[in-house]
Amino acid sequence: MLRNMKGVLAGLLLLLCAGCGGDDGGERFALYHLEAAIGPPGEEGELQCGPPRAVCPGILEESPTRVFRYPVLAKPALTTEDIDRSSARRAADRSTGTAVVLVDLTTEGTAAFARLTKEAARVGGRDQAWHHVAVVVDDEIVAFPQIDFDVYPDGIPDSPEVQIAAANDADARDLVQRLRGD
Repeated sequence: MLRNMKGVLAGLLLLLCAGCGGDDGGERFALYHLEAAIGPPGEEGELQCGPPRAVCPGILEESPTRVFRYPVLAKPALTTEDIDRSSARRAADRSTGTAVVLVDLTTEGTAAFARLTKEAARVGGRDQAWHHVAVVVDDEIVAFPQIDFDVYPDGIPDSPEVQIAAANDADARDLVQRLRGD
């Protein structure tokens, strides 16, 4: 069950994250510590979030009707080189049955993910507020799961994969295609 929870949190992170190496046809992938590396929503910025996402960072309305832009303030903690693109696949979350995308991490990606989640948990614990990991595909924030510092005070070590919550099954299929470069 603990391994299952690690996968869920690693994925939901843990709310959308494909070979190793550089650009091999798929879209860019990155994970950021949301509160430390991405600025507030506005009209300008390198990243975007909007439909079909049900929620976007810093936006109170559910199912936003427009696209919001976010400035990038720091480098991503994980990039395309840290995932196995060919492993991107659709699945159903075991606890909720909702559509997710699973992507295997490389050895380096597993270590980087552990560092990222440890930082988010520790800073969140210090701030007494959950911090988030922003999952970015191309220039879109597709998920931003929270890291519960009470449950994972030292982050999520040794996670072999990232699980990304999708808006629906069609969105999961689209994300898999984008990550794999199909």
